[in-house]
Amino acid sequence: MKNAFLKEKASFEKEKKSEEWGCDGFKNNLHAAEELLAKESVEFKMACDNDNKRMYVVRTKITNLEAEVSTLKGKVEEAQADRERVELQQASSLSSYISLLVKIFLTFSFKTCRLN
Repeated sequence: MKNAFLKEKASFEKEKKSEEWGCDGFKNNLHAAEELLAKESVEFKMACDNDNKRMYVVRTKITNLEAEVSTLKGKVEEAQADRERVELQQASSLSSYISLLVKIFLTFSFKTCRLN
């Protein structure tokens, strides 16, 4: 009976050691997975920070370009208004010049007709 007990105890100790080693293996795997997850988390945060920086630069460029477009539209509108004003001035000047020419022509024609 004592022999059977000792065999049973030895078998139990062997199984206990086996489970402890298995448990240690799982603990090591868990620790390695935790380290890997921590490393990947840091890398992910760095990648997000880099993306955020790039997006900030892009948003800033877009905002600057929109402001530049707005400024250029204003300049185009000013140039068009200036062109229209100049065209109206030229048309007015041309009309005045034509009226003057007509008066001169009529005066010249009238004087020419009186002389004949």
